[in-house]
Parts: sequence; structure tokens; C-alpha cells
Amino acid sequence: MTSKDEPLLRPVAEDGDWRNTAIIGYLEDDGALAAGYLDAAQVLIDHWNAHRPADHLVLPALNLLRHGIELALKHQIREAADRVRSDGITEPDLTPEAVEGRLSITHSISSLVTELNTYLARLHLGTNDKLPDDTMEVLESLHLLDEKGQALRYSTVKTGRGKNSKLVPARPEQQAFDFPAVAATLHNAGTLVLYGVSGVLDEYEEYQRDMRRMYGEAY
Repeated sequence: MTSKDEPLLRPVAEDGDWRNTAIIGYLEDDGALAAGYLDAAQVLIDHWNAHRPADHLVLPALNLLRHGIELALKHQIREAADRVRSDGITEPDLTPEAVEGRLSITHSISSLVTELNTYLARLHLGTNDKLPDDTMEVLESLHLLDEKGQALRYSTVKTGRGKNSKLVPARPEQQAFDFPAVAATLHNAGTLVLYGVSGVLDEYEEYQRDMRRMYGEAY
């Protein structure tokens, strides 16, 4: 039972095992959550591989991968926009408030990829001025599979507007596919966005610091 006096998230009992303690709410951001979702998906993928067939785990795993990728893209958009601002570029659409406003209302993988690539291009990173073509191909396929972040979460989705809206099956036809291969492809794409882009942006941030040390704030 839970109540105001007995909240759901309560500490381990005094006579319990302290190793059962989990900590949340500390240094959390979308990057950390993205890593968690991708890792959680991998746990399900490994379980599926060890105990196949376990098709009831497929959609939860795919949804975790999709959400992890979405959060990874949003995290890198914030970081890339910050690098652009640090280059002295001031535009209304680049303010933290404007960026957050856009990120808060979209679940579109395609839109997020476009915004991230726009910022990477403005940083003039050479061959790394956009996501790799093979990664973008995977992300576009994921977008087509679940454009609004709903299709992998529910058995039905809403279509139409107003009086014409109705619920339809999210997957109207049975599909058979190579789950481990698809999952690995998505996981690799998420890892590239989360860690590969982060590495490039970290190097660029160091370059910006070096330029400021050499030329001061005029840079």
C-alpha cells in the first residue's frame, strides 16, 4: 500500500539489503536517459536471443530503442546548438528557449535529424558536418515505422481529426522480420548519435576553448 506517509518510492528497510537501493534524480539529462533506454533494450534483445521465440518482448524492445534514439537526438541538438551559439551566432531560433520549445512538441525522428544536421553543418566540421548516410537511412526507416512515437507503444493508434478521428490497429498486417538484425541496426544508430556525435562536439568545444585562449573573447 502507498500513501502520502508511505510513498511508492521509499528507501530500503533498515534490515534490508542496501544493495537494493536505486538512485534517480541525480545529474539526469536526455543523454543519460537515452543511454539507459538503449541499455534496457539490449537486455530485452539478449533475453530474446537466449529464450526465443519471445515475441511479446519485441515491441517493448523496439520502443525502448526508438525512445532512446529520440532522446539521443534531442540531447545532441541541445549540445550542437550550444556550440553554434558559442561561435557568436545569435538568432531567435537558436536561443535555448526556442530550441527547447521545438524539442518539447515533437517526437518526429525525421525532424530531429534535420535540425541536428543543420547545426552540425553550421559548425563546418568537414566530413563530420552531418550524420553518416547509413545512419540517416536507418533513422529515416525508423521514422517511417513510427512517425509520432505512438505506433510502437500501443496496439492501436488514432487516425483522422475531430469527428473523423478513430482508432485503427497500429499493425494491421502480420509481419515477420529478423529481429536481432533490426535491433542491432537500431542500437548501432542510437550509439552513433549518442556517443559518436558527442565525441565530435566535445572536440569542437575544446577547439573553441583553444581559440579563446589564443585570441580572447573577440574570437
